[in-house]
Amino acid sequence: MMKSFAYRTGLTALLFTVVFLPNFSSAQEDLDPKLKQVAFMVSRFLQEEHFAKHPIDEAVSREWIQNYMETLDYNHLYFLQSDYDEFIQKYSTTLSKRTIKDQDISPAFEIFSRFKERFESRVGWTKDRLTKDFTFDGDETYSTDRGEANWPKDSEEANLLWERRLKYEILQEQFRKYSEDSDDGELPSMKAADFELSQDVIADVHDRHMRRAKYIRETDSEDIVETYLSSLATVYDPHSLYLSQKSYEDFFISMNQKLFGIGAVLSSEDGYCTIKEVIKGGPADISDQVHVNDKITGVAQGDAEFTDIIDMKLRDAVRLIRGKKGTVVRLEVIPADQNSSTRKEISIVRDEIKLSQQKAQAKVIEQPLGDGEAMKLGIIKLPSFYGDIGQRRLSFFGKKERTSTTDDVAVLLEKLNEKQIDGLVLDLRSNGGGLLDEAIRLAGLFIDDGPVVQIKDSKGHRKVFEDETPGSLYEGPLIVLTNKLSASASEIVAGALQNYGRAIVIGDSSTHGKGTVQTVTEVGRFLAPLGTKSPDVGAVKLTIQKFYLPNGHSTQNRGVIPDIQLPSANEYLEIGEGTLPHALPWDEIAPTDFTVVNRDLNGLVNQLSKESEQRIAASEAFKNLNEDIANLRKRLEHKKVSLNAGTRIEEILEDQDRRKKLESLVDAFEESSPDILTIEFDETLKIVEKLEKYVATAKDPDEKKDVDADEDTTIRDYARDLHLKETLNILKDMILLEKGNVNAVAENQTATQSL
Repeated sequence: MMKSFAYRTGLTALLFTVVFLPNFSSAQEDLDPKLKQVAFMVSRFLQEEHFAKHPIDEAVSREWIQNYMETLDYNHLYFLQSDYDEFIQKYSTTLSKRTIKDQDISPAFEIFSRFKERFESRVGWTKDRLTKDFTFDGDETYSTDRGEANWPKDSEEANLLWERRLKYEILQEQFRKYSEDSDDGELPSMKAADFELSQDVIADVHDRHMRRAKYIRETDSEDIVETYLSSLATVYDPHSLYLSQKSYEDFFISMNQKLFGIGAVLSSEDGYCTIKEVIKGGPADISDQVHVNDKITGVAQGDAEFTDIIDMKLRDAVRLIRGKKGTVVRLEVIPADQNSSTRKEISIVRDEIKLSQQKAQAKVIEQPLGDGEAMKLGIIKLPSFYGDIGQRRLSFFGKKERTSTTDDVAVLLEKLNEKQIDGLVLDLRSNGGGLLDEAIRLAGLFIDDGPVVQIKDSKGHRKVFEDETPGSLYEGPLIVLTNKLSASASEIVAGALQNYGRAIVIGDSSTHGKGTVQTVTEVGRFLAPLGTKSPDVGAVKLTIQKFYLPNGHSTQNRGVIPDIQLPSANEYLEIGEGTLPHALPWDEIAPTDFTVVNRDLNGLVNQLSKESEQRIAASEAFKNLNEDIANLRKRLEHKKVSLNAGTRIEEILEDQDRRKKLESLVDAFEESSPDILTIEFDETLKIVEKLEKYVATAKDPDEKKDVDADEDTTIRDYARDLHLKETLNILKDMILLEKGNVNAVAENQTATQSL
């Protein structure tokens, strides 16, 4: 039976665009005939069913060849430029006929054979070079991102490139060892003269290259066909791909969460196992130790030694990270926003994703107004758009046990209305999406009724999805807080509420920009004679539709543009649809009929933005954040790392000093934080409330004796969250301005400038 998954939105669809490094052991002649038929079917699917409906012409063929070669050699380290030129000339005009008419996929094997030849030659060179001395006192640099670079023109140029590559790897390992041997896991204070290369480091680098050689030598035909066909699919857009049967099974394990792990979606990028999504309610999320774009370099089981997973096949790395519930996995991680030499070790207990942690949560924070008065501000944090697929839709107040986003948020809104909040922040940061139906229903909690989202297919057919429930549950001042990781369903809600003039959107320069719908179809059903069992040959994932807001603007690529932007390191990280190759473009269609409820927001936004800019300019914490952002931007734009040991030591120590400075600021904010009332669902899915207050921690243990340990975490999280704190200041100004109290806004500005 065909399994198809359309109308499930979110980063889940985005984040399984993983192309596994193939295993190769046999030639085209020995292929299972079904794999040739799979190539034929995948090619037809892409040309006829994909949203773009583009033929495999010469332009697509050239990109297909380049995609495939770059999947094998992502940093342009092994192939030579002459290899690329040769294969482009040989195959760019014939790939369509070969694949569709002749069912010939021999180019996949010929190109891989050349890669293997270059790889084996480089392994021999590397093994010999590691037996000789290295110096780290010159002015050489190494580019860590060679995705845009040319392949070396000849062996001599490749040798010079690899000389720098090995120095880079050796320095990385040596600084990791220094940090590992220190008490706090950071690089100890040292000078260039203190740098001494350990032979253990040389051995570690050697072993890593030998492990990568082992993976290449153990390849098989099924995986190479997967890589080849996925290289074609990703020419159409980054979310389309072919999944071999093994990958298809892994896909279902991840979708259905049948195995216990850390609760993160992983992909392979430049040889690193990279975290692309932290699943809300999972062990990684609860630990707050790993974040999107962190790179995992090592995995250890309990107290055992670390296994280096750099350049390891993603499937193998994932199997090391998964394990039995209750067991400990230790990870060695390079944080996304820090120097590439910085490593940290974290421990996570494998567990199932806790339902209560996935569910929406509310908080009430009181902001002082003076004269003993206070303003009550509500926050609803929404991790994802969840619900039971296929279950009968629940009414807002029909049952006590609620299993959907909208029903849970409705309950929380009731509670917040009882608390008589003055304004509300809907926090959709890092919400990767989920069920489209829930996004539509959730938007309906804040508007009367009307269109929420439009969907258009490749034939131009349009469908409008509306909130059909009259009335709203909350009508007060509303801000939607987003970031670059707010995707799909989150973008639909944020964009719709912005279209209606119902909410001000605050966040990064845009949301993620995931505005497409994918379907997953088993290929085998099209290969089986009528009445026979479909062969297990995997599935094809295709982009078939695009989302559009009520005003006709697509959420694809551009995302939702906020009304007020806050400083964020996300602006310079490789996050967002626009950073992905072959992403479908932004466009627009005809708007639907909808009623704007507040046309005065634009003038209000201008005033709020000015007040916010003044606060941020006076904030020591934001000043520190902006320094971090500037340093990150400089590193990413320069894309080169010094191979001088002294220079690297200075850079690492400067990064450590900035982090310590931020922690001292957080300490001060923590002491001045307001009390926080948290409203959440417990493990029995009943609503509970708890008041959390700042208490002195280990500095004075006696003051902590009757306090829940979670309280310190909640208060410190709030103290650390500069964007939420500033959003609440903006909400406070918004409420005062809507009441016409301009003087109170000025007083609020003075009171908060020290934050």
